[in-house]
Amino acid sequence: MATAEFRASQQSGVGITLADAPDVRTFIGAVVADEPRAALAARDVLEAGGSAVDAITALYFTLAVTMPHEAGLGGGGICLVHDPDARTVTSYDFLARRSRAGGPVAVPGNVRGFALMHAVHGRAQWSSLISPAEVLAAKGHELSRATARELAPLAPAIRSIPQLAAIYLGANGQPLSEGDLLVQAGLAASLGQVRANGPRGLYTGDTAQAFATQAARLGSAISIEELRAYRPSSQPAQAISVGNQTLSLPASGTGAGTYMASLWPVIQGKTGAALLQAARAELARAGAETELPPSLGSTGFVVATAGGDAAACAVTMNGPFGTGRVVPGTGIVPARAPDAPGFGLAGAFLAPALVTNEFNGSFFFAGAGAGGPAAPASVLSLVDGIMTRSQTFDAAQAGMATDTQNLVNAVACPAGAPREDASCTFGADPNSAGLGLLGFPPDS
Repeated sequence: MATAEFRASQQSGVGITLADAPDVRTFIGAVVADEPRAALAARDVLEAGGSAVDAITALYFTLAVTMPHEAGLGGGGICLVHDPDARTVTSYDFLARRSRAGGPVAVPGNVRGFALMHAVHGRAQWSSLISPAEVLAAKGHELSRATARELAPLAPAIRSIPQLAAIYLGANGQPLSEGDLLVQAGLAASLGQVRANGPRGLYTGDTAQAFATQAARLGSAISIEELRAYRPSSQPAQAISVGNQTLSLPASGTGAGTYMASLWPVIQGKTGAALLQAARAELARAGAETELPPSLGSTGFVVATAGGDAAACAVTMNGPFGTGRVVPGTGIVPARAPDAPGFGLAGAFLAPALVTNEFNGSFFFAGAGAGGPAAPASVLSLVDGIMTRSQTFDAAQAGMATDTQNLVNAVACPAGAPREDASCTFGADPNSAGLGLLGFPPDS
């Protein structure tokens, strides 16, 4: 049986014809991420008929291998998921949380978060979504340009921590470069546990015991019971009218949702330096820190399908490589606690956004940003440009206020999908080395 053909671009693709029904003969989808191999993993799932959540789950676990400094199993994040049949957008919060006893190590959320989303919205077998990442970690993979570029400035920190140096430094004492082989045997073992046992593979048993022991060494009294008790939350996304459509943002109970909702009215019509100034001013108005580290260890990614099924996610380690310490035998690096000085706002700058029609289930836009305040401002400026000012994707993207530490990825179908002859565009951040892919009907 024929499946979708996917064509790749590192920038944008325009003028694609969408099918009316997302079956395996006419299925079309789009994927955009900061790391190419992870985008390809999502493509493979879509080609096999998986849902947007199936694809974004495979994408995340691949990122845990290919960009572990931002998407490690020890971190957490936020996702928005559009269900076109139920005509709902759900906000999933699985941020890494402060331990009840305090200390520098966070209680991880990513594995439980993606497991919950898969349980609600997934079609593919859980194990099939994890095993490709497990194989990558065990056999090794050639480091992408995207990850190599981000490892280079982290060299001093990596050298200062023998556990990281043993994995991410080459024989010459320099960080691994593009094309170098990265093998992560311990991480492969942990992924194997998650593949076979679901979230219990991380939150119970030997892996949980090893995590709790390492956390204690670092000054955080995280018990196995606290790990086992971690639960992500899900609730309706915040909804803002944008013409006849609805802009969905993370739930108001999250810092990300609060910040994005406050930004929306003040960024409209602004671009470039004015957009960044507005984002910083809103941060100062809220009494938050404005002097931030150059990198917060975060990344965002999106998946959408021809049927309107879509997911936008952003995850963070609260600083590159989180605590910087590897849990022995597991390859897992715990995230910094969310109240860590200088890195406490990382979760507030995770910026997934969706634009849909709650009456007919159509999809119009999925974007995800990560980094500092420029990321959520730029995601919202794309929505403003494309959905309210009828700009082309490229024109709206040119007005973003991003840099190499504040990256935005997005997919837009301005006339909606599913729709006969709908035109969709996508873009990886122009400052990144990421990848976007669009799926065409076979023989198109």
